Amino acid sequence: MFRYGVAAALIVSTAAVANSQGMLEKSAFLGSCNALVAKAPNDGQWWECRPGALSGYPDLSRDACTRGDMRGEVRYWLCPAELVASRSTEKVATG
Repeated sequence: MFRYGVAAALIVSTAAVANSQGMLEKSAFLGSCNALVAKAPNDGQWWECRPGALSGYPDLSRDACTRGDMRGEVRYWLCPAELVASRSTEKVATG
């Protein structure tokens, strides 16, 4: 029984370290979103989201965001300005 406890603790700690380092998002297991520099109405912010193999697309509707178009595998969301301040990520330039 002790072995199972040790094995479970190792698995949980490894998953926690991977999550804190952003390894799951970088490896495309979890979906991720990045803020765009593009102009948005009402001082909002456009976000681009990519799906993850395990979690699919992130759902920003819980953050009062409105789903926009999809282009390829990228889903765009229009979010209020408050979300931009609460999620400190790097902004991606649009072309």
